[in-house]
Amino acid sequence: MTVVVDTGVLYAEHDTDASRHDAAVRALDALYDGEYGMPYVSDYIYDEAVTLTLKRSGSVGTATRLGDRIRGVGDYPALYELLYVTAPVFESTIEVFERYDDQRLSFTDASTIALCDRHEIDAVLSFDDDFDGLVERIDPEAV
Repeated sequence: MTVVVDTGVLYAEHDTDASRHDAAVRALDALYDGEYGMPYVSDYIYDEAVTLTLKRSGSVGTATRLGDRIRGVGDYPALYELLYVTAPVFESTIEVFERYDDQRLSFTDASTIALCDRHEIDAVLSFDDDFDGLVERIDPEAV
């Protein structure tokens, strides 16, 4: 099995005051124990998570620490494989974004679906039910 970890899970696990912190910790603990196979994060998800952390915390240091954790640098182990939105994936993202206009997906979520398709990734670990019906979603609240 393979899984893309979405922005909200990364953020909630990092921010101990987040309302979904405990659910994110349980889900990522299961992920780190190998329950969901190889974990991926995209460059777009990285961008969202670091930007969200900066916006909510007001601290570049806090945002940088989350980025370091995702990339597995410094004292942090390399846990995720980072996927990049290349030109072909970008074109697929536009197609997904336009095809599912009734879902009101963010462009980042559309890129996640495109990456899942291109890399044959099995599921998305996400609080976001906008993925439902488009890709398999593992809800951290249910872990």
